[in-house]
Amino acid sequence: MTTVLQPALTAARTAFDQPLSTAERLSAVTHLLSSVEYMVRPEDRRPGGLNGWEHTREQVRSKTRLGQAVRDLVAREPVTQALHASRVVAAGVLVAPRRSNRSRLLANAWLVGTQLVLYPRHLFGTDGSDQVSFLVQSAATLGRAGGSDATRWAAVQFIGAQTVLSYGASGWAKLPGDAWRSGEALRGIMRTQTYGDRWLFEQLDRHPAAARLLCHSVLAMECGFPLLLLGRGRFIEAGLATMGLFHLANARFMGLSRFAWAFLATYPAARALARRTGASA
Repeated sequence: MTTVLQPALTAARTAFDQPLSTAERLSAVTHLLSSVEYMVRPEDRRPGGLNGWEHTREQVRSKTRLGQAVRDLVAREPVTQALHASRVVAAGVLVAPRRSNRSRLLANAWLVGTQLVLYPRHLFGTDGSDQVSFLVQSAATLGRAGGSDATRWAAVQFIGAQTVLSYGASGWAKLPGDAWRSGEALRGIMRTQTYGDRWLFEQLDRHPAAARLLCHSVLAMECGFPLLLLGRGRFIEAGLATMGLFHLANARFMGLSRFAWAFLATYPAARALARRTGASA
């Protein structure tokens, strides 16, 4: 059994020993999936579509003529498609096992820059996974631009701290309302068409005590996540494993697969922050 699992264990150790490279690599998958999704769904950007430029243009007008001209240029479908194709290439560079600081710096910077110019084009439909992947690639760009272990370690610390803050803030924001404490929140989400799942909704509706237990578990995991930084991260692996399963469940039942890639990308950085272990690019 150990022999069978050895390759997976070796890969996991390598990933955690290189938190910045792992963050770049897995977060790049988020960018890649996002761009491919946009490329195969041009109907959203056609006149009358969710992101038809005739409507969204008025909501994201630039304050300068040059800025507006750039946005209008990016909004042309061939340009939009070309930018997304270039993002797929840049993401591929980061996913590949290349260790060149310069090539990874340029690929990170390209993903950050193109995400900024494309954001007005996809005003409706972006989500938290886009924000997390943007932060990861931005931090990696700055860390690699410094060209030293110290700047790369600073990037790792930022990514890890952002993960801890995201979970903690998400949990504490849920506490004031009654929906999560009563268990109704999860039932409400599961019965929606966008993020719901019929089978899980029926189970939660049939077993309200289980719905409350799941909601309370989410609250406990998120609110308590910052405490994992104490004691030099003695329990950080258990916490990350639990939250990882949480994201995989969200991918299965809510269709939030890109969230799993985006947040799992940050876990080696969160572990390095808690353990104060340093970082390797």
